Amino acid sequence: MTDSKSGSGAKDAKKRQLPSWMSARDEENDDNKSAEAKSDEKKRKPSTSSDFSKLLEGVVFVLSGFVNPERSTLRSQALAMGAEYQADWNSGCTLLICAFPNTPKFRQVEAECGTIVAKEWISECYQQKKLVDIDVHLMHAGKPWRKSSGLHAVNRAKESSQARNADKAVEKKVQRKAATASSSKKAQSESVKEFSRSAVKQWVKDDLNKTMSWLRSQEEKPEPDQMNEIAAQGILTCIQDAIDLLEKNQDISQVTEQWSCIPRIVKELESLAKASQTSASKEDLHKQAGNYKHIYESELQSLADHSAGSEKKPKNGTSTQTRVNPSGDDAGYDSDDTIEMTEEEIDTAYKLTAS
Repeated sequence: MTDSKSGSGAKDAKKRQLPSWMSARDEENDDNKSAEAKSDEKKRKPSTSSDFSKLLEGVVFVLSGFVNPERSTLRSQALAMGAEYQADWNSGCTLLICAFPNTPKFRQVEAECGTIVAKEWISECYQQKKLVDIDVHLMHAGKPWRKSSGLHAVNRAKESSQARNADKAVEKKVQRKAATASSSKKAQSESVKEFSRSAVKQWVKDDLNKTMSWLRSQEEKPEPDQMNEIAAQGILTCIQDAIDLLEKNQDISQVTEQWSCIPRIVKELESLAKASQTSASKEDLHKQAGNYKHIYESELQSLADHSAGSEKKPKNGTSTQTRVNPSGDDAGYDSDDTIEMTEEEIDTAYKLTAS
């Protein structure tokens, strides 16, 4: 009785379907046991069934970033295609199936030059019942993603293709880095642009005229003889405020908010500051701002000297000689004007003076 019951139990156990999450080795043993009882049925099955169970033969995979039920589904699909599962990454693992970059396992496998693939590759292989191209799903190309033992010719060709794709991925990565470095150098060269001295001198004249016009439009305006000096002082103070902000690595736009008349050089410095990407370029910009201020100081002083000299010159530009009014009436005559006199006029003037 006991023997018959145990035999019946064993028979029922054989018929019971195993869960999909069991290891590939257990499934293989179960298949071997049922092969003898169903040899005729297996002969009639197409060869694609056995090929499907060996699609990922030699793959030792680890999962990262997934939660159930998705984690269980991916694990079952990979096991059904002949892969082997490991809970943690070790030297015997060949492939990390990752949900997104920069997980702890992702960084570990990347550092050890392992291969990392997205979940879609497993899903597509399972649905299409064939190995699809892994290149489009690679998250990191590293060592071969499966062990070489027991692979047929098709699998070896796939590995060769994966290696070539890995080389292409590395080459693309190098090209991207080179392009990034080139764009960074370009941005830096633009941020340290210098202006010609002649252009800055013209800006000085324009800024002085604009500032003096603004001062004249105010209700409380300075005296005319102080207008030039006050305008020049305001321009230089505004530039110095911008230099101080550059030195502190602060936004120059604070100057434009506080001043009504903004010198042209301050506006240009503000544009360059926004384009500066590195600390080195900002240091260069600070030095250039100091040089531009020196040009402004020199040019403003030159304009002031020129203005003062023009005021001292006579209006008609002639030499100063004493003019004698022969009629003895000084009204309407300027002693600094020059006049030509005949001999008779000279005698008349002498007599008038003597009397």
